[in-house]
Amino acid sequence: MTSPDRRTLRPPVARLILALEAFGFLVVVPVVWLDELLDLPRLFFGATPAPLRLSECIFESTLTLLLGIGAMSATYASIRRIAYLESLVVVCAWCRRVRQDGQWFSLEGFLERRHQAQTSHRCCEACASKQVQKI
Repeated sequence: MTSPDRRTLRPPVARLILALEAFGFLVVVPVVWLDELLDLPRLFFGATPAPLRLSECIFESTLTLLLGIGAMSATYASIRRIAYLESLVVVCAWCRRVRQDGQWFSLEGFLERRHQAQTSHRCCEACASKQVQKI
Protein backbone atom coordinates (compact mmCIF):
# COMPACT_ATOMS: atom_id res chain seq x y z
CA MET A 1 0.00 0.00 0.00
CA THR A 2 1.41 3.39 -0.92
CA SER A 3 1.50 6.29 1.48
CA PRO A 4 -0.24 9.52 0.46
CA ASP A 5 1.95 12.20 -1.05
CA ARG A 6 2.80 14.79 1.60
CA ARG A 7 2.47 17.62 -0.91
CA THR A 8 -1.28 17.15 -1.09
CA LEU A 9 -1.38 18.73 2.38
CA ARG A 10 0.66 21.82 1.49
CA PRO A 11 -1.84 24.22 -0.16
CA PRO A 12 -4.33 24.25 2.75
CA VAL A 13 -1.49 24.65 5.26
CA ALA A 14 0.02 27.51 3.24
CA ARG A 15 -3.37 29.24 3.05
CA LEU A 16 -3.82 28.78 6.80
CA ILE A 17 -0.40 30.29 7.54
CA LEU A 18 -1.12 33.31 5.33
CA ALA A 19 -4.63 33.72 6.76
CA LEU A 20 -3.34 33.66 10.34
CA GLU A 21 -0.64 36.16 9.47
CA ALA A 22 -3.18 38.47 7.80
CA PHE A 23 -5.53 38.12 10.77
CA GLY A 24 -2.74 39.06 13.17
CA PHE A 25 -1.88 42.25 11.30
CA LEU A 26 -5.54 43.15 10.80
CA VAL A 27 -6.17 42.80 14.55
CA VAL A 28 -3.45 45.35 15.27
CA VAL A 29 -5.22 48.09 13.26
CA PRO A 30 -8.41 48.19 15.42
CA VAL A 31 -6.26 48.06 18.56
CA VAL A 32 -4.37 51.13 17.31
CA TRP A 33 -7.68 52.93 16.76
CA LEU A 34 -9.10 51.81 20.10
CA ASP A 35 -5.96 53.01 21.82
CA GLU A 36 -6.25 56.41 20.19
CA LEU A 37 -10.01 56.84 20.68
CA LEU A 38 -10.37 55.33 24.17
CA ASP A 39 -6.89 56.13 25.50
CA LEU A 40 -6.29 52.55 26.69
CA PRO A 41 -3.25 53.31 28.92
CA ARG A 42 -5.40 55.77 30.89
CA LEU A 43 -8.27 53.26 31.16
CA PHE A 44 -6.22 50.23 32.18
CA PHE A 45 -3.22 51.69 33.98
CA GLY A 46 -4.35 55.10 35.20
CA ALA A 47 -1.85 56.94 33.01
CA THR A 48 -2.18 60.63 32.34
CA PRO A 49 -4.73 61.42 29.61
CA ALA A 50 -3.29 61.70 26.11
CA PRO A 51 -4.69 64.04 23.49
CA LEU A 52 -6.56 62.61 20.50
CA ARG A 53 -4.24 62.56 17.46
CA LEU A 54 -5.97 61.07 14.44
CA SER A 55 -3.00 61.73 12.14
CA GLU A 56 -0.83 59.53 14.39
CA CYS A 57 -3.49 56.83 14.33
CA ILE A 58 -3.73 56.92 10.53
CA PHE A 59 0.08 56.79 10.25
CA GLU A 60 0.34 53.81 12.62
CA SER A 61 -2.49 51.95 10.84
CA THR A 62 -0.94 52.55 7.42
CA LEU A 63 2.49 51.49 8.65
CA THR A 64 1.00 48.33 10.20
CA LEU A 65 -0.77 47.41 6.95
CA LEU A 66 2.36 48.05 4.87
CA LEU A 67 4.46 45.92 7.20
CA GLY A 68 1.77 43.22 7.05
CA ILE A 69 1.84 43.22 3.26
CA GLY A 70 5.64 43.00 3.29
CA ALA A 71 5.66 40.17 5.82
CA MET A 72 2.97 38.24 3.95
CA SER A 73 4.82 38.68 0.66
CA ALA A 74 8.00 37.31 2.23
CA THR A 75 6.06 34.41 3.77
CA TYR A 76 4.38 33.61 0.44
CA ALA A 77 7.74 33.68 -1.38
CA SER A 78 9.24 31.39 1.28
CA ILE A 79 6.34 28.94 1.02
CA ARG A 80 6.71 28.84 -2.77
CA ARG A 81 10.46 28.30 -2.47
CA ILE A 82 9.98 25.46 0.01
CA ALA A 83 7.37 23.87 -2.25
CA TYR A 84 9.79 24.09 -5.19
CA LEU A 85 12.66 22.58 -3.23
CA GLU A 86 10.45 19.77 -1.91
CA SER A 87 9.32 18.99 -5.45
CA LEU A 88 12.88 18.25 -6.61
CA VAL A 89 13.57 14.59 -7.22
CA VAL A 90 16.97 13.53 -5.86
CA VAL A 91 18.63 10.97 -8.13
CA CYS A 92 21.90 9.20 -7.38
CA ALA A 93 24.49 10.26 -9.94
CA TRP A 94 25.93 6.74 -10.15
CA CYS A 95 23.20 4.16 -9.81
CA ARG A 96 20.22 6.41 -10.81
CA ARG A 97 18.18 5.38 -7.76
CA VAL A 98 15.70 7.95 -6.43
CA ARG A 99 15.50 9.19 -2.83
CA GLN A 100 12.08 9.62 -1.24
CA ASP A 101 11.41 10.02 2.49
CA GLY A 102 15.00 9.04 3.32
CA GLN A 103 14.87 5.77 1.36
CA TRP A 104 16.35 4.93 -2.02
CA PHE A 105 14.19 3.32 -4.71
CA SER A 106 14.73 2.22 -8.26
CA LEU A 107 13.24 4.64 -10.77
CA GLU A 108 10.49 2.14 -11.48
CA GLY A 109 9.75 1.71 -7.76
CA PHE A 110 9.71 5.46 -7.26
CA LEU A 111 7.25 6.04 -10.11
CA GLU A 112 4.98 3.30 -8.82
CA ARG A 113 5.15 4.52 -5.22
CA ARG A 114 4.74 8.22 -5.89
CA HIS A 115 2.52 8.30 -8.97
CA GLN A 116 1.01 4.81 -9.01
CA ALA A 117 2.50 4.49 -12.51
CA GLN A 118 3.40 1.15 -14.02
CA THR A 119 6.51 1.12 -16.20
CA SER A 120 7.58 -0.88 -19.20
CA HIS A 121 10.98 -0.94 -20.83
CA ARG A 122 12.01 -0.08 -24.35
CA CYS A 123 15.17 0.99 -26.07
CA CYS A 124 15.34 4.54 -27.41
CA GLU A 125 16.50 5.17 -30.97
CA ALA A 126 19.98 6.37 -29.94
CA CYS A 127 20.64 3.34 -27.75
CA ALA A 128 19.19 0.99 -30.35
CA SER A 129 21.52 2.35 -33.02
CA LYS A 130 24.50 1.94 -30.63
CA GLN A 131 23.52 -1.67 -30.03
CA VAL A 132 23.21 -2.31 -33.77
CA GLN A 133 26.67 -0.75 -34.31
CA LYS A 134 28.17 -3.13 -31.71
CA ILE A 135 26.89 -6.17 -33.63
